[in-house]
Amino acid sequence: MKALSIREPYAWEIIMGDKTIEYRTWLPGKVSTFLLVSTATPSVTDFGWGLPNGYALAIIKIDAVSDNKSHGSYSWHVSVENLVKPFPVKGRLHFYQVDDAKIETLPHLLDSLMVYREDKGSKKTGNFVEQYVNPLLKIGYGQMPKKYQKIIQRTGDWHAAAETWYKSRNSGTH
Repeated sequence: MKALSIREPYAWEIIMGDKTIEYRTWLPGKVSTFLLVSTATPSVTDFGWGLPNGYALAIIKIDAVSDNKSHGSYSWHVSVENLVKPFPVKGRLHFYQVDDAKIETLPHLLDSLMVYREDKGSKKTGNFVEQYVNPLLKIGYGQMPKKYQKIIQRTGDWHAAAETWYKSRNSGTH
């Protein structure tokens, strides 16, 4: 399957339905679905939210493409077609091939994903949270530098770690 690497937290925002347009300077050609892979490094403008980097996350459908002439790019209108059991992927630029045999789809989680998008506190989100979100957070936590893990262990608060990261980023000591 063709894959495309997108930085966190933007990959997660696509899964959550918060980011429905992916801007690219090139057309997708004949590709109508692709494997969403988080890049090996998160966005430099945020903490990455403790999400995993360098992992396959979902199969994404390109619903439409429009020319965004004012920005010199194309707007890919995207939606989640299926979730996949996360696995490490070495990303590349543009589309690249990932062996189909590595991709295990999780169609039984789509309904609870939709509920989660609407009401994160609903009891009907259990499967999605237990079988998808929690394992992803565990991976992301393991990839996080130890100093931020220690802050989370000490405070129990992801925001405290993110705040420390922002401060160190602005002072150039991260």
